[in-house]
Amino acid sequence: MYQLQVQAWNGYFCGTVEIYAGIGDLEKKAQVLQGFPNSPSDQRELMFGTFDPKIAGGGVAMRFHCTGGAGHAHVKVRMNAGYKSAGTVQSTLLSMAIEASAVDSFVHELLSLEQHNAGVASLRGLPQR
Repeated sequence: MYQLQVQAWNGYFCGTVEIYAGIGDLEKKAQVLQGFPNSPSDQRELMFGTFDPKIAGGGVAMRFHCTGGAGHAHVKVRMNAGYKSAGTVQSTLLSMAIEASAVDSFVHELLSLEQHNAGVASLRGLPQR
């Protein structure tokens, strides 16, 4: 198992969660995401960890999709810390515009993490308008 720290920030909202992924999971996620976007209707989903409150850890769900006829790429990120603070499960939901080249870099970095068992994978968003 890998212990991962996932941070997401779109310029307005942010969140951090620690999750667990099995050996081989990062490579599988990278394969799902390779080549995104290939059309204006392309959609991909990745999930790391779990959103089940009965299981330790947290979850991250990423929905990659396109908007408009030109196929502008976006990612919607939902995070759940998986533990209660003052009786409330901590969570974040945010969206940001991305470029295909940023997705390609993210895929490459996920594969590198899997290969080297250490490192950072970053998905860079476009500045908010």
